[in-house]
Amino acid sequence: MERDERQLLIDISVMYYLEGKTQNEIAKKLFLSRPKVSRLLKRARELQIVEININYESNTLINLQNEIKSKFNINNVVVVNTLSSYEDTLEEIGKAASKVLLDEIKEEMTIGISWGKSVRSAVAQMENKKTNHVKIVELFGAISYDMGDVDMLSIGTILSSKIRAKLYPLPAPIYIRDQATKEALVNSPIVKNSLDMIENCDLIITGLGSIDGNIPQTLWDVYVENDTKNRIKENGGVGFLCAHFFDENGEFLDIDINRNIIGIKTESIKNNKIILVAGGKKKGKAIHAVLRGGYIDTLVTDEKTLSYVLKLANK
Repeated sequence: MERDERQLLIDISVMYYLEGKTQNEIAKKLFLSRPKVSRLLKRARELQIVEININYESNTLINLQNEIKSKFNINNVVVVNTLSSYEDTLEEIGKAASKVLLDEIKEEMTIGISWGKSVRSAVAQMENKKTNHVKIVELFGAISYDMGDVDMLSIGTILSSKIRAKLYPLPAPIYIRDQATKEALVNSPIVKNSLDMIENCDLIITGLGSIDGNIPQTLWDVYVENDTKNRIKENGGVGFLCAHFFDENGEFLDIDINRNIIGIKTESIKNNKIILVAGGKKKGKAIHAVLRGGYIDTLVTDEKTLSYVLKLANK
């Protein structure tokens, strides 16, 4: 970006946010159109020249947090307001989650990371933090049929660069049916090293998926075959966490697909410190289920989703 362009964004931001001038007033002063001023203000936010922080602490949200903590015995609940669009809400959830990550990431940790829109939002908005001897490992195979899928290919790289950590990828498919092929793959040096690291994670950062809601989800849409989808539903599946499918009680399903994962094991999920970043009412049943399962240490979500989870819990 040219220096003059950046200075213009700064000047407009100061006039609008600090001096209280309207967009029309700014437009007249700078000989611009009002729509041009609006676009420049949006650009300033995108480039983080302007950062808007909202204190979401209100009696309503605090009461909601406390009810969820009490009912599910969860250590920490972070809740933001539900905005007019899912994308805007997801951005706010990610911003809140990024602050949680800054607090939780410590020296010499091994951090497990999944992929997905909510995790990507959190990592993208996280500030840089200098750490020493931190390792980041992918929790399950990340080879995509669509190699343009930025969800899979960029999250670990972005996080490792922001905290000066070393990334350990897991270069394998998520699921392998053929046991001989699976055995050969998991014993290859690079894959075996990552799998061993997964078993020693100090912290897991993940989103979750729902099979109830008809929303686009790469893992469900691309990796799970139709006959397996039917089997998951027949067994009462409501969602997936770290590529493992679970029922309404948060119990992982005893089916082939869960046994065919190249990645984290169910026992490691149950025994680890998990930060779950997820929102949207369509994921409410899945969130409710994993809270019932008792796997989550910190939940970052939005108000309407949390209210729906509480409604399910009180039935």
